[in-house]
This record gives sequence, C-alpha cells and structure tokens, in this order.
Amino acid sequence: MTRDFKLELLAPCGDWEAFMAAVENGADAVYVGGKLFNARQYASNFDEEKIKEVIHYAHVRDVNVYQTMNILISDSEMREALKALERSYLAGIDGVIVQDIGLASLIRKLYPDLALHASTQMTVYNLQGVKLLEELGFKRVVLARELSLEEIQYITENTSLEVEVFVHGALCVCYSGQCLMSSIIGGRSGNRGKCAQPCRLPYQLLEVGEGSGLPQRKANRGYFMSPKDLCSVDILDKIIKSGVKSLKIEGRMKSAEYVATVVRIYRKYLDRLFESTDSRNEGIVEKDMKDLLQIFNRGGFSKGYLEGKTGKDMMSFEKPKNWGIYVGKVMACDRAQGSIKIKLEEPLSLGDGIEVWNGEDESPGTIVTSIRVNGKAVTEALPQQVVEVRNVKGRINKGNKVYKTSDKKLNASARESFTGKFKKRIPIEGRITVAGGKPLSIIVKDYEGNKVEVKSSYVPEKALTSPVTEEKVLKQAAKTGQTPFEFKELLADVEDGLSVPVSEINNIRRHALNQLEIKRTDRYPLRKPGNLQEKLEDVMHFPGNSRNGEEKNLKISACFYKDMAGLEYESLGVDRIYLPFSMFVKENKERILSIKENAELFVFIPPVTRGNYDKLIKSRLDDIVNMGIDGILAGNPGTVKYAGAYPKIRIMGDFSLNIFNSVSIKTLKDMGLNGATLSCELNLNQIREMGKFPDFVEEVLVYGRIPLMISEYCPVGSIKGNFGKNSRCSMPCKDKDFYLVDRMNMKFPVLCDRIDCRSMIFNAKVLLLSDTVDRIKTLGIDMVRLNFTDENPKEVKDIVKMHRDLLNNGSGALDSYKQLIDKIKSRGFTKGHFPRGVQ
Repeated sequence: MTRDFKLELLAPCGDWEAFMAAVENGADAVYVGGKLFNARQYASNFDEEKIKEVIHYAHVRDVNVYQTMNILISDSEMREALKALERSYLAGIDGVIVQDIGLASLIRKLYPDLALHASTQMTVYNLQGVKLLEELGFKRVVLARELSLEEIQYITENTSLEVEVFVHGALCVCYSGQCLMSSIIGGRSGNRGKCAQPCRLPYQLLEVGEGSGLPQRKANRGYFMSPKDLCSVDILDKIIKSGVKSLKIEGRMKSAEYVATVVRIYRKYLDRLFESTDSRNEGIVEKDMKDLLQIFNRGGFSKGYLEGKTGKDMMSFEKPKNWGIYVGKVMACDRAQGSIKIKLEEPLSLGDGIEVWNGEDESPGTIVTSIRVNGKAVTEALPQQVVEVRNVKGRINKGNKVYKTSDKKLNASARESFTGKFKKRIPIEGRITVAGGKPLSIIVKDYEGNKVEVKSSYVPEKALTSPVTEEKVLKQAAKTGQTPFEFKELLADVEDGLSVPVSEINNIRRHALNQLEIKRTDRYPLRKPGNLQEKLEDVMHFPGNSRNGEEKNLKISACFYKDMAGLEYESLGVDRIYLPFSMFVKENKERILSIKENAELFVFIPPVTRGNYDKLIKSRLDDIVNMGIDGILAGNPGTVKYAGAYPKIRIMGDFSLNIFNSVSIKTLKDMGLNGATLSCELNLNQIREMGKFPDFVEEVLVYGRIPLMISEYCPVGSIKGNFGKNSRCSMPCKDKDFYLVDRMNMKFPVLCDRIDCRSMIFNAKVLLLSDTVDRIKTLGIDMVRLNFTDENPKEVKDIVKMHRDLLNNGSGALDSYKQLIDKIKSRGFTKGHFPRGVQ
C-alpha cells in the first residue's frame, strides 16, 4: 500500500510515563492536557515545565504534540486560558484541540500560525459542518465517532481540512458535546472535563405506565448505556483508504502499560500495511488481539459505527468495567479458606489479577499470590490444568465465570518498552574530516533538512607512533549512546599519518549531536512573546454591555420536541414557537400560516440529523422556507452552514451549540446568526455578566425537560426491539413510549427518532424556575424558553399562561399558580445549574 502523505498514529498521554510509552512504541503524535482547561481533569496531566519537557523530547524524535483545551470556557476563565495557551505556544506545541467556538476564534486572532483542531466535542458529523470549520480557520477536524467509513470518505474527498478519527478505546454512548447527563444530575460536566460517567451505571428500560413506583428488579436491569470499547486494528486498511490523516487512540485516563500495548500493536499493523504491496489486511496475530483484550476491554470489542449500526452487539450490558480475558469457571470453592478451583482455558501466573463473576455489581477479585496444581505450588499454570487459587473473598459459587483482569507478564513487557533503553531513534547521516593543519570537523544532518557543522579547536598532528585510521574514527564517531540518534550513514575523510585523541572525536560528535537536537526542537523560531494583555483587551472588548441588570420586557418562546395531538398552537400566547421539522413535513401550508399569525414560527432542526433525516431536510427545506417561516433553530455547525443559504430567514442557535461565554456569542453573530439559546450549564451570575449584543437575541431555557443525551444507539430498539448486527428492530417505539430508570428510581424519558432510529434521553426532573423570575428579569436577556415534551395540551397552555403572568407581574403572581407549581414539583423538578453552575 502506498500513500502520498504521512498518516499519523496519535496516542493519549495522561502523564509522563504514558507519554514515554507512546513515543517509544511508535506514536507519530501525542495529545496532552495542561493542569486546567482540558476534558480529562482527573488525569495527572502536565504543568508548564513538564509540557516543555514533553515538547523537547517529542520534537527531537519527530513526534508532534497537541494540547487539549477541549472544554467550554467561561468569561471569567478566558484570559487565564489564553495565558496558559501562550506558554505552551511559545514552548512549541504543534496544535491545540478545542471545543469552545469562542476560544477558537480568539486563538485564530492571537496565534494565527497555531494549528486549530476541532474536537469531537464540537459534534461535527457532516460535510457542511466541516466546511464551516474551514471558514473559521481550523486545520483539522476530529469527526464524531458515530460516522461510518463511507461517510468519512465522502468528507475527506471534499475538504481541505485534515480529518482525524478514533480507532481504539472507550466509546461514549452519546454524541460527544451533546451529553448533559453527568452535568445535570450530578453537577460534574463532561463539557468541562469532569464527567462522572452515569452512562456506565445500571438501568431498567420500562414502558410508560409499567412498573410505576416500583423499585428495580435486578433481573430486569443491565448496563444498557455502556458501549464496548472500539477496536479497529483488523480494518486499518479500510480506514486508510477512507483518506483520513490521523488515527486517534482514546485513553488519557488509562495506564502507561495500556498506551504502550495499544500503540505497539497499531504501529505494527500500520507498518505492515505500508511495507506490503498488497493493500489488504493480512489478519491479526491471535496473541496481539489477546494482548489488546487483556490490557482493557468491556465485553470484547466492537467496530463502533465504522461499519454501520449494530445495536445491542456494540454494548456491554453485563459489566461496564474492564473484563480482561475469560480463564475458566469455578469448579469448587471453599469459602472458609477463601480458595477456589478453576479449570483453566488461558494461562495464569503469579501476580495476575482475577475477578469472579458472581452476579453482583462488584465482583470478588484478587491478585494471585499462590497457584497450586495437584497440591503442588507453581508459578504458572497452563490451559486445561485445574488450579487452586487462594485469598478470594466474597460470595462465590460453583459455575461462576473467572476473568483475568490483569496480566503481570504483559504489563512487565509493556513497562520495559518505555523504562529501559530508548527505542525511538532518529536516522541521521554524518561525515567527519581529519586533515593536517585543519581543525577536526564533523557534519551531521537528518532527513528533515536540518544540518549542523562543528569544528573543533583541536588540529590533528603528525603521529609519532600509531596514526589514527578511518576504521577507528568511524567506530568512535558512531557511538550515539543515550542520544535519540543513530547513524544510517557515516563517512570519514582521514588523512594518513595523523594523530587524534579519542576524547576529541567524542567531544566533537557530542557537540554536533547536541546542536542537532536543539535544532530539531526549535520548530517555530518565529514565535516570540508579545503583549498578550494588550491584545486581550482589544479582542475581548465588546461595546454595548450597558443593558446588564436592566429589567426588560422579556419575550417567551415554546419549543416542542414532537407534535402534541389536540394542542392549538395558534392560540398558545407565546411570542415564538419552535416546531420540529417532522411537523412541517406533515402539515400543509395553510396550517403553518395559521400558527404564524400569532407568533414567530421557527423550524426546529435537531442537533443530529445524519442519514435519512439529513436527506429529508435537504430535500424539503426549500419548501418549508417557502411556507413563510421566520427562521431555523439550528443545533449543529452543519445546520448553521446550510441554513446560511437562506438569507431572508433568521438563524437561532440552539443550546446544543454550547454557548458558554461572550466571545462565542460574538462569534455566532459574526457568522450571521440572529440569536442563540445559551448553554444550560451557565448559572445566573454568569449569564448576567455575559456580553449583550445589539440585534442578537439571547435566550435562556427556564422550563421543561432538558435533553441529556443524543445517541445513535437506541436502547428501546436494541433491548425491546432486539436490534443487532444480524437482526432487525421490531419497532416497539411505534405505538409505545419508554423511559430508563436508574438506581434511585428516577425515570428518564426516551424519545425515539423513527426516521434514523436514534434516541434522545431527557432529564427525569423538569426544570422549573418560577420562583426565580425576578432575578431572571435582571439578566439582560431577550427571551425565555419553555421546553415541552410529555405535557398534555391543557398543561402546556397553563404553563405558558403562568410564565407570561410571572414575567409581567413578577413573583407577586406566584400565589395564583400554587396548584400548578405543586403539580409540576410533585413529578420531580430541578433548578438546573442556575443557582451554582457546574464544576
């Protein structure tokens, strides 16, 4: 297989050991986080000095370093974030990975030569979104993990941007950047790098009306939102053919041994593909696949969505953590002694870790400290042998499965790869000259065009006894020792009859290699410190903020996630209505115009519209716009891009665009948007302090269920409908509604999209801010939004009426709606992040 560009193997580094593991096992690039402002706040990460060390070590060895700043940044943090970035910029990072569109715009202005990478947190899944990133000055896009190889190839063939895709590691069940579950129910935001992974907890899936008020029955629950890890090593040939630039391994929270193992194996098969004349994968050695499984897996691996949707087959319903490798079943157990007997199907050694699956959430496990075969102590046992293992405590029964969760030999081998002698060597060429009457000199150069010439102060003299030979000079000069270099070609021009001390050859070689190392690390000599503070004051000066704190005549919008039978939209009494795209496909023009008579009418396009939905939108959007609608509610960069083709209508950004700071608002305004619903993760004080821009509508959600997840995986179709790789969905969502129930018996409604069979999961509690209305009126915003999902028509009208009265008359009107408020609260309510915000 040939290629006309360098394909990059990109590895995760949560700490220094993981970084060394990545480089020494063949990564072409690494991505690292600083101590703040990155999406893995619970990794060790790197301080300023350590990032400098990382860059130096990596650049000498021809490895790129990308810094992750892939979280949302608040107004109060923006300056500190940019100061932190400047330090890394001056140290020589090769690119920065960002989610926040405001941060991205400032980086482009302040550091125009720094490569901008759009994080997968930006939820870019179609060509229109990629084209928008081109206009915004990005160099690379990390595509959503839900794309198929065909979709990826279509994008790579039609963009100038570099395309990066994930090839191995953990998968989120939700589209990255669209998950608010950890944030809303636990206060730890995935958009801020602190996800608590509630998706990895057990749930029940029940039909509405089924099991109401009952605690979970263990037999009916599972880890219904926990995907298997992605592994694509056996389809690397197909991925390469799709035209991507970078292959990304997930795992900044994983061990250095994990990084070493995964990078080593992917490097091996990438090299094999490019060294072979045959473009096909020749198959994966069984041991390599076992090593990948052993180092970390959740119920085996899946291809994710690279080869299409596989429903239940990509999920790990039984356990959400590392499974390791199955080694056998318990044949007998002695609970008093804490010993079990296992007939092995895989080798087992002292120092390995095992778990016994007994059906409980936490499996009994131990590090193996003794193995007995036929009563005799051994250090290792082989398949088919019956072994006795002790010190295993817990409820264990005959027939329980046993898994090896860690392998001491594999971990030791992985560790040796990055703690022993350095393996990553840079090939160089050299020529040393020994001539009478001239200083001893050496020239060294690499294959990237760097060249160093060093002349010694020593001048060779006539030899009195043993003249130096070419062989001796070459032998001594070739000793690169602990440097990152090795000579692929070394020549020596040695004049006969001269004497040169070995120490002089060593000194000149050492000096030359040191200079070459410095030259290789200094990739960006034109980067110089500037007056960042002065520049910041300029780019972050937003005139027109005097409206902060004013009470305004707030307007009300109502957003509907599905058509509500029997509801008279025409007489709702709101200023703006967002109706789902699917309604415009069904309704005739007369009905649409009748709704528009009393309110602005916007078509609501969901944040994710891949597949059939995307085709339907593009084929019908002209007709819908021609109906006379006022605007489009756009929740994705791709939607923003193609909505821009209709200059006569307004574009409103949905909160799924994650607008978290004033700069992001200004960026959307400059892009041509007329307004945006602000992030649901902002608190009241943050909203009050945000910039207010003329002719730009700032909207805040104050009532309704908040969408917590948008997933290409549908739990209803996979669990109730039996959808899998080889089975079709029975469509249980056609005439039934479902919800997920967590361990606290909270019920999360699941909205099924029957166009592309993806799902949206809503919060169990309804956002209700009725008693905060007086503070909301002082925020300087323009509009409050009400979300409607499962209310009945009367409730919708009553809720609209209440909010209108509260906005007009303040908290004094609360007593009139006590019964309605109590009814809403009895179902479960929340004030969201308005009081305190997120971590």
